Amino acid sequence: MLKEITTTYSGEFHAFAVLTDTFEQAYVPNSVVSSINLEVGRTYRAGVVENRHDPKGQTPWFVTFIEPQVEEEPTAPEITTSEIVRAAMIHFQEPFLAAELADVAGIGTKEAGAALNNMFTSGEVSCAKIYKTGGQSKASQTVWCTDVRKLLK
Repeated sequence: MLKEITTTYSGEFHAFAVLTDTFEQAYVPNSVVSSINLEVGRTYRAGVVENRHDPKGQTPWFVTFIEPQVEEEPTAPEITTSEIVRAAMIHFQEPFLAAELADVAGIGTKEAGAALNNMFTSGEVSCAKIYKTGGQSKASQTVWCTDVRKLLK
């Protein structure tokens, strides 16, 4: 029977694997180990039969052959929060708040604010911090824009 296995141990003369659907252990004999370069943690397609050489039943399957590694489906590249923020910024011609950008981008306000702050530090965006009263240590509101001239109108 053809099954998908994941190698858990690979020695010089034998190996062990688990069936990925049932997690039952399988013994891989020397004849199979020497025919392919097994890597621990990799997934392969293998022919398995009942292991009649194990009277205790601890390793219920015996591998008769292994096919080349199963190809994993490609995953979409992960987009960073900064890339999401940069893409959302094109929707704003005038200064904007981090909360407004977060709504357009579909991310949290704190994530948007952190990305905008990093972009400000690297000189990619401008901001104006607004304080309600003098002596505040933290701004009441921060207005962001792509060009400082838009803040000076």
